[in-house]
Amino acid sequence: MRLREKLVIIFFTFIIIPMFLLWARWQGTAVGSIKAVLRQEISDRAREISDQVTLTLKKHESQVLDLVRQPMLKDYARNLANNPQALPDNKLRIDLSAYLLANQQNYSALIGVNRQGAPVFKIEPRRDTSGVIRPFLQESNFLNEDIIRQNDVVTTTNPDSVLISEIQQDSSGPHVKIIAPLRDPANNPAGALVVKVDADEMLRQAAGPRVISQPRRPGISRPEVIILSPQGTVLFSADPSKEWKNYTDVFREFESPFTSLLQEKDKDLEWKPWLIRHRIREASPRLSIFVVENYNKAIGNLEADSYVLLALTILLVIVAMLALYFLISSFTESIRSVTKGAKAVATGNLGYQIKVKTKDETRVLADAFNRMASRLREMIRKEGEQKQFESFARLSSVLTHDLKNQILSLSLLVSNMERKFDRDGFKEDAMRTLSDSVNNLQNLVAKLSDPRTPTKRIREKSNLTLLVERVIGRTASQTINRYKVSTQLTPEVYATVDGKAIERVIENLVINALEAMPEGGSLRVATRSDNGNAIISVSDSGKGMTEEFMRERLFHPFATTKKKGIGLGLYSCRDIIEQHGGRIDVASKIDSGTEFKIVLPILTDEQKTPEPRPTTV
Repeated sequence: MRLREKLVIIFFTFIIIPMFLLWARWQGTAVGSIKAVLRQEISDRAREISDQVTLTLKKHESQVLDLVRQPMLKDYARNLANNPQALPDNKLRIDLSAYLLANQQNYSALIGVNRQGAPVFKIEPRRDTSGVIRPFLQESNFLNEDIIRQNDVVTTTNPDSVLISEIQQDSSGPHVKIIAPLRDPANNPAGALVVKVDADEMLRQAAGPRVISQPRRPGISRPEVIILSPQGTVLFSADPSKEWKNYTDVFREFESPFTSLLQEKDKDLEWKPWLIRHRIREASPRLSIFVVENYNKAIGNLEADSYVLLALTILLVIVAMLALYFLISSFTESIRSVTKGAKAVATGNLGYQIKVKTKDETRVLADAFNRMASRLREMIRKEGEQKQFESFARLSSVLTHDLKNQILSLSLLVSNMERKFDRDGFKEDAMRTLSDSVNNLQNLVAKLSDPRTPTKRIREKSNLTLLVERVIGRTASQTINRYKVSTQLTPEVYATVDGKAIERVIENLVINALEAMPEGGSLRVATRSDNGNAIISVSDSGKGMTEEFMRERLFHPFATTKKKGIGLGLYSCRDIIEQHGGRIDVASKIDSGTEFKIVLPILTDEQKTPEPRPTTV
């Protein structure tokens, strides 16, 4: 079988068939997934409404209990026990009126009833002739609708409990009555304080506004909330005209599922094209909460669109398959020629020339292979020379950085020579510094003159503290008029290292610290040993580095914060320390300074070293 037939069969087997299977799987799960999401949303919504009603009533219960515990109401309860028609005095009236006005958004009336459940007084907010809401007091048996059953007054003996009625409708509107007992000093019920809670406001706060002004998300309306009483009366609906009617009269499309769900405690139901969630709030007031979602808008056109998409995809695949068949036929011969030439080049025959008769992309590919073979021959010739040059340039950059540090040390010595030349010991220190610098410069020139000669690296047991003191002597000690230099050096901190290399690392860190404080500052250098490691720390009070620079650029070649620098110092320092099996830690904060810490393993047995002695240079 030729290549083009194979490709067509493979294309059909591994693209068309899996694509159809994936589409079928997607088609079967997409609708179910959308319904599952909608079902979870309406379930959460029903639970949220139930929890909100519970929370609101508990809040009102707590407020009413706090009110009846007031001393003035206890005094009134004693009077009411003696006189069933006793009225509150002026101070109590004022306090109750103020309490009602403060809670007028939620409470529609405060009613005092005697032991028999007959109302004694009623305070409710009303508008006067000027339109201002004021408390209005009524006395005696004024309205039959405010009579409370005697059992509701005397049933409970727990002073911390209240009774909550079902949602009722009267001349003051829909409300829930919270009945809190008024007790005499002997803790006997003398009557009760009835607080009428605005049920419409309570349900509105729990279920949200009735008018749906904005869709929940594009193409899907917000689920409708319907709350029924145990008798099937509509207590809350998005359409206020349906409230206080039986659900069978106003929700005929939901009559059957509502009737079925009212017999269940908590359940959801798919009533095409509706998803309905039912949740019962068992405590008073008992409510049946329905959340209804129409899922047609979410999935109505999903199936039709998916079939159209499948048909278009199959058509495009068939067209692409036919076009592929004919294109392969014309490319096959040219590809074979290019393949043969590529194999020849791959085996090392760089003189092979690929010849293609066509003038399409394969001709361009053949010419590219021919040019590649020619360039490979040229590159192989130049590769040796280029590697030597790159090695020399890399070494020159590193040596240039070391040369700059030596020049800086000499510059510091010269700047102090005029002021300190006649001091005791200065000449000896200066000669020692000059001798070290000359030796270092000679080594650098030798490396630059013959970069092919490998550097001898001799590692031996060295006292790191002496290396630090030597570096400070030819660098930091020359700048005490400008910087505050302090050291905390443990006398003997040994490690097996290349002393000259480690000395260059310390010198580089000290010079970097000085350059980070162009206006002066504090330099601190310390040595110690800890947990089998020798530690050298160099810290300054300069400007510090940002976290981004330390994370992305620090220790990278040619990365620097200096205006005049090539960014190879820290890169070389880390390379030297890692070759010794150690590491360099850094801690820095903007405007607070930077601390570099060299951690080297102690490879030989060492005696216990004394504690560091703080000194100031």
